[in-house]
Amino acid sequence: MNASLRWVRLAAVAFALSLGAPALAGDKALAETLFVEGRRLMEAGDFAGACERFDASNREDPSPGTMLNLALCYEKRGMTASAWALFRQTITAARTAGRTAHETSAREGAERLESKLSRLTITLPGERPPGLEVKRGDVVLTAGAFGVPVAVDPGEHTIEATAPGYEPYRGSVTVGPDGDSQSVAIPPLKPGANGVGDSGAGGSAGGDVTLDRAPAGSKTLGYVLAGVGVVALGTGVTFGALAQSQANAAENDAALCPNKQCTPAGRKEIDAAETKALLSTIGVGVGVAALGAGIYFLVADSGAEASARRRTTRPRVVPFVGTSGGGVGLTGAF
Repeated sequence: MNASLRWVRLAAVAFALSLGAPALAGDKALAETLFVEGRRLMEAGDFAGACERFDASNREDPSPGTMLNLALCYEKRGMTASAWALFRQTITAARTAGRTAHETSAREGAERLESKLSRLTITLPGERPPGLEVKRGDVVLTAGAFGVPVAVDPGEHTIEATAPGYEPYRGSVTVGPDGDSQSVAIPPLKPGANGVGDSGAGGSAGGDVTLDRAPAGSKTLGYVLAGVGVVALGTGVTFGALAQSQANAAENDAALCPNKQCTPAGRKEIDAAETKALLSTIGVGVGVAALGAGIYFLVADSGAEASARRRTTRPRVVPFVGTSGGGVGLTGAF
């Protein structure tokens, strides 16, 4: 089986499994058990264990109630930024599900923590090498995060900056509680020995090395993945619209949810809408990933073709790195 067909089949299987995940992975009984255990640990003062149980419960069966308890647990642990962010997410989730009491509690929690948030500002050097990547802990920061006081949990934070061909920068900063504000200025990165940094990228005395060569059949694979992405996005948007419509219809039906207090039949309609909303989220996520991968392969293939046209025609020995190994080859015209 050639590489292109193998990738196409893997992409198709991953797409099918993702759409079927709610039916296979969601375990409501396990979620309820974990939730009850989380409440018990919370009452016993074991907030670390309680947060772990609530988080696992929410992964099995997401619900505004579980999210609210997890946010309260984070607050008890002093994780103000995590709690604040989750309170705000719970407001939206509770409103969609028609959980007025949960929405009110989440809003009060977010407002309670607003003035207690501690923030960290990270700034970049004036000269930024190509391929610069900055991480705060395990989080890769995007361009919009620099120079902005970002809410973070109190405690020690590690900052790492890397770029191909440069020595990495690693530092740490301790952010205090109750509205503390700290900043980290990343210095200019120093070129690595012989132009090679810890990332392992850089020039080689052996000749021209091509590391960005697109695998054979990349254009075909790109079109297939892009098509899968469009279909998944369409599916996600459709389920999202259906979820919103079903939830609104139930909330506005006096027989199902009188005075916004849903009957068992109304609760069943809301639960069905939440399932559609979850399918919508998965569909959109898979769609974005597949579409992005498709665009990457299309661009990589086009770049490889353009690079090939620009090569000199003089015969020469060139080392190469491909998808299945490496070696040397003879290029040019004869």
